[in-house]
Amino acid sequence: MDTVLPNQALRDPTVRGIVLDGDHRLLDGLDLAAVRADPKPIIGTGGTTFVHLELWRECGLVGYHGDGPIRPAPLRLTGTTLVPGRASGVLLGGSLGPLRAMIGAGLPSLDGAILLLTGERTQGLGQVDRQLTHLIRAGVFDGVRGVAVGHFAGFDGLIDRDWELGDVLTDHLSTLGVPVLTNLPIGQGRPPVPIGVAATIDTAESVLTVA
Repeated sequence: MDTVLPNQALRDPTVRGIVLDGDHRLLDGLDLAAVRADPKPIIGTGGTTFVHLELWRECGLVGYHGDGPIRPAPLRLTGTTLVPGRASGVLLGGSLGPLRAMIGAGLPSLDGAILLLTGERTQGLGQVDRQLTHLIRAGVFDGVRGVAVGHFAGFDGLIDRDWELGDVLTDHLSTLGVPVLTNLPIGQGRPPVPIGVAATIDTAESVLTVA
């Protein structure tokens, strides 16, 4: 995959934001000097998670996970409490598949973070189960202060051996010992949420606040 077009946009002072359909193969060719010299928002989901996390790790660039115009901050998003509690940290994460693929390949430390998880249907509930299992066994959740689960596009009504998406999420996330909110309006087809900024989970009101 060619990085010419993303780098042209990163270097162009007239471009003030980039909507990107990202991919892990972009990472080694990104012009980090251009990002540091002229930071600009990058918006997208799915494979754009690779770019968001790379540019946060290398440049501290805030990315925007979602689709459409950027919403004004702060945001107050209502979800469903899975595990009660209150926690604050930097909101990091994005689409589940790319998160798993970055293990050992540039995934930034999530110690002290509020971990955002969203998804797009690819291979069904079994794939989600394997991805979460890998993340947990690899220690990615170690030090995470809370988990914010957004939209998993294409999973509504999907049942596999009597399990739904909520069952898979509960099975993996309910034993982490940190507060967890699900069903947040974040992800594919949802307005963008900033990644790399302060956030707080408060399950007393089932709310994620993003600065």
